[in-house]
Amino acid sequence: MAKLTTNDLTGERSPSRLLRRIHRLLVTRVDSLFDDEHLTLVQWTALKLIRDGTVTTAGELSRSMGIATGATTRLIDSLEELGYVKRDLSSSDRRVVRLVLTKSGEAKHAERVPVMVASWNEILADFKKQEAEELIRLLAKLHDSMERVIETNSRGDGDDAD
Repeated sequence: MAKLTTNDLTGERSPSRLLRRIHRLLVTRVDSLFDDEHLTLVQWTALKLIRDGTVTTAGELSRSMGIATGATTRLIDSLEELGYVKRDLSSSDRRVVRLVLTKSGEAKHAERVPVMVASWNEILADFKKQEAEELIRLLAKLHDSMERVIETNSRGDGDDAD
């Protein structure tokens, strides 16, 4: 188990600071890839999540993207108006509305994938293939660990220590 000290959490080496700075840079970089598009990064991300099968409902989309339910409804409405998504009411439970990409939505998603891959390849140009794979593995591990800690603490099973 990793044991960090106060020195590990200060200055340029602070994991929180590094993650915040990386996030800001990433958002700036990726937003710029959508400057000439009639699709926003948020819309494309929603298409990707639906396409990848990560989300199938508005609630899942809201949680996955970290946006309010009202904003999610507006997002889905905009994608539906563009002809990229449809709401599927044909499930056995009529209360559940599934989100499905249309052929146009599939095409719009696919159109941006090479641009996103090229951008990531540019960002990771100084990494060896093994290092990039290790980075992805460690980020996934960090994500899973954070979800576990948050889940544990929300149930009241975690330490109350500061």
